[in-house]
Amino acid sequence: MDRDKLRELLLDTYRNAILSWIILLALVFLTFMNFMNGRYAWGILSAFVICIILLPALFFKNLSIMPPWYLILLVALPIVGNAIGYHLFFSSIPNYISVATIALLVAAEINWFTSVKMDHMFAILFVFITTLAISGLWHLMQWLLDINIGTAFILDGRSQETINTEVMNEFMYATVAGIIAGLIFGWYFKSRGKSTPNSIRFPSKNEDLTSIDTSTRPPAPIHKLLGISARKLELAMRIMQASLLIMMLAGIFWKDAQVALNAIAVFAITFLPNILTRKYNIPYDPFLMLWAILAVFMHALGALSFYETVARWDNLTHALSASVIAAAGYVIIRAIDIYTDELYIPPRFMFVFILLFVLAAGVIWEILEFLTDEMVVKFEMDAFLTQYGISDTMRDMFFDLLGALAVAAWGTAYLSDISYRLARRIEAFSASRNEK
Repeated sequence: MDRDKLRELLLDTYRNAILSWIILLALVFLTFMNFMNGRYAWGILSAFVICIILLPALFFKNLSIMPPWYLILLVALPIVGNAIGYHLFFSSIPNYISVATIALLVAAEINWFTSVKMDHMFAILFVFITTLAISGLWHLMQWLLDINIGTAFILDGRSQETINTEVMNEFMYATVAGIIAGLIFGWYFKSRGKSTPNSIRFPSKNEDLTSIDTSTRPPAPIHKLLGISARKLELAMRIMQASLLIMMLAGIFWKDAQVALNAIAVFAITFLPNILTRKYNIPYDPFLMLWAILAVFMHALGALSFYETVARWDNLTHALSASVIAAAGYVIIRAIDIYTDELYIPPRFMFVFILLFVLAAGVIWEILEFLTDEMVVKFEMDAFLTQYGISDTMRDMFFDLLGALAVAAWGTAYLSDISYRLARRIEAFSASRNEK
């Protein structure tokens, strides 16, 4: 029980039950009023929140078992504020604090009631990622509805740049809220860990499921499955390196710092796999590394005006980059899953986690592009990351999602090999440290 601090989110006390049910009944009333007044989006949201809060009580058939009342209050505040008036909140941070709290409760209930096993640190990471991902997905869905059926959720007649600035501010609010929630929940788990162990007991999980899943032989590396020889992969890498050298010289000749610096940076990245292998004995699959380098290589080509002259080049680059981020996220989390008994993520949950992970990464990338643009304007520098309005931002996120879907639906089955090798490397590194 001590290792599973997520269980401390449930309380079985008279005082907590009374306060929690008071807040919950207020949410039920607001849900009813939202539906009566035609505010269906907020009605559905508050109904979803009620279901999440009630799930433990229904599962245990005990109405006194509830999450802490102050977490329920955090979830309810934006819903109450929206029902009374938007002027109560001067920013969207409370909304995203609410989303972060919902994400924490969802993470805890996934841990309680499914075969998923997660420690409190992974739960906090999950909260942060989910907060950013929901922000990105919410704005993306609104934009898709605007351009396809003519609604005006985002595209309301203002300029593309004005709307984009507002959405970027929303993304930054989500980031701040996710960080704040992570820090608060980290402190909460640490302080609760010193208290008396919770008396609530959960049905035992099938521990054999974890051992069976992690001990099966992983699929072969991708390049073997595709019948591509290591020699051909090496040749492709050399061709890209030669192209990058030509781009670097062209950038110097044209006195174009952006082209030259992009080429130099990507050229240096191509040597990273060999350095990591020789110095740290970290394994890699040649095809996966070529896949990753191809993404940054295409970005370097984009600096040669490909973004402006080749249709959908930017979209293709985003989809490829997102697939690389999804693959990296899968490999790392899967390796940790294999290495430690504290974490177990079955394939269905991994599918969801990859999508959330890439959407969160996409939000962070768009924030960086926005801040870079602001810095370029303020200091009169040459632009190297550029946004062209809300439609450009949302298209980038849409193709990020497509790249993540491709990896989540197909690629994960063929990424296990490197995850197993990385897990063995982590185990060997941990053993060597314990011997010292």
